[in-house]
Amino acid sequence: GLHTQDTFNHSGTERLRAAFLACDPGHAHDIALFEVGDDAAGPQKTQVGLNHVAWRMASLDDLAEIYRRLNDQGVAVRVADHTVSIGVYFSDPDGNGLEVYYELPRSQWHQERPFSGGGAKGRFPGPWDEALRQATPALTNV
Repeated sequence: GLHTQDTFNHSGTERLRAAFLACDPGHAHDIALFEVGDDAAGPQKTQVGLNHVAWRMASLDDLAEIYRRLNDQGVAVRVADHTVSIGVYFSDPDGNGLEVYYELPRSQWHQERPFSGGGAKGRFPGPWDEALRQATPALTNV
């Protein structure tokens, strides 16, 4: 079954609530669910509906290899450091969101609830270092 790994409440300009669920308690999450209001507009890109599908890499080196291949092919990518994982985001030819990521073993997590804030970034050196330096800080939990 699914285990609740973390919950998230963010109150900024909009209220955002989410739950992160995992089949394996050693993973940060397999499914992330975000609450939408009754007045949600319906399916829109990056809004209500499927945001992206992700594949976990066995090692940071495997992720670096995929990152290099995507860049060599001219695929537009975005990189996000989630403190316990690093994700490389891109779109398939139909515009569907995809992610490949590497996650630290749970024994190396900075805290039990990784999406609750805090935690040091920068634990994933690789070919994406410049992309991370240039990235605008954003709320990215999926």
